[in-house]
Amino acid sequence: MPLRVAVVGAGHMGRIHLQKLAALKEVEVVGVADTDKKVAAEVSGNYGVSFFADYRDIPEDLDGVVIASPTETHFDIARAFLKKGANVFIEKPIATTAEQATEIIRLARERNLALQVGHLERFNPAYRSILSHIKSPVFIETRRTSNFTGRSTDIDVVLDLMIHDIDLVLSVAGKEAKNIHSQGISFVADKYDMVNTTVEFTNGCTASLFASRISTKKERSMSIFEKDRHIFVDLLTGKSTCNIKNRDGVIETLEYVSESMDSVMDELSEFICSIKGEKTPSVRGEDGLKALLLANRIKERIA
Repeated sequence: MPLRVAVVGAGHMGRIHLQKLAALKEVEVVGVADTDKKVAAEVSGNYGVSFFADYRDIPEDLDGVVIASPTETHFDIARAFLKKGANVFIEKPIATTAEQATEIIRLARERNLALQVGHLERFNPAYRSILSHIKSPVFIETRRTSNFTGRSTDIDVVLDLMIHDIDLVLSVAGKEAKNIHSQGISFVADKYDMVNTTVEFTNGCTASLFASRISTKKERSMSIFEKDRHIFVDLLTGKSTCNIKNRDGVIETLEYVSESMDSVMDELSEFICSIKGEKTPSVRGEDGLKALLLANRIKERIA
């Protein structure tokens, strides 16, 4: 029997998730919920699935739910479905506050349910290609820019864009953040649209993160510097380069180019495997909490 999965949120990411889930043979999309009846009805009509104006009206016999609604709704929706026994995939950030994230994690753990957070860059093939080459980072630099799209205006650029790179940095830095210095600009609305921050970790590694949603170009990149190597990842194109200096001082260059990129499908496929009990999520609720905690610290340090 196919797994019964629902989608909550029919916005930009919700539609992408719905499209991917509909393509999975082992999944039956039970329905899509959204407070915007016109949008949700249109989306459900395109895929032949039921529409619900209220997520609480979705049938309870679910195997899983994908939550792609506004951030401030994540906690209530995730809590409701976990209590009903459904495995949960929740878009980043996991919640608005650390207390909410902790409660979601507790509920999933108590009920032995999968809880996966949508930090999709962990599934970027270019990023995965360099993991085995990372030994002891000294300096990490990330850049993530885009023009203003009008989406995710309920949150600032730290939780909108930079959160992806915060998760990546935490996954390779390996230690707790010690000192943080941040600057931010609010340009379009009352929330920060551009933030630049420096994070010093307890092991001596330093990370410089820049995110802007008011740029004239799109960029998603990550550079990792070590004593004997420099790694560059273009997350936008799926290309990576690793320059390694051997004991004789000779530099060997390793290059990787992804033949195909579908990080959303990859993360959803892993979620389905997690529901089946075949594996645990690569990006767990605990990872989402760590990223949220650092994101909030970065915002607190903005002068």
